[in-house]
Amino acid sequence: MPLTMDPRSAPKKPLDRSERVETTFDAIAALIPSDLAKIKVMAHFRKLVANGFAEWQALDNGTVRLQLATGETYLLEHTTITRIA
Repeated sequence: MPLTMDPRSAPKKPLDRSERVETTFDAIAALIPSDLAKIKVMAHFRKLVANGFAEWQALDNGTVRLQLATGETYLLEHTTITRIA
């Protein structure tokens, strides 16, 4: 099922891929335990990144920083997701 974004909040243009931090899904997925719900959520996040609606970065402390093209930024930790912007 394709992942879509509301056209009212979609970015005017895709993120410039040359400015994105390249982090593979496998590297991100390796940071989380094998929990079916987490795997499904991370798969949706991966689709956002793959479709240019978000970018993510693995931080040194094991946290994943997810930034949506609309400006929202989240920290994805082992048991929590925190919106920071």
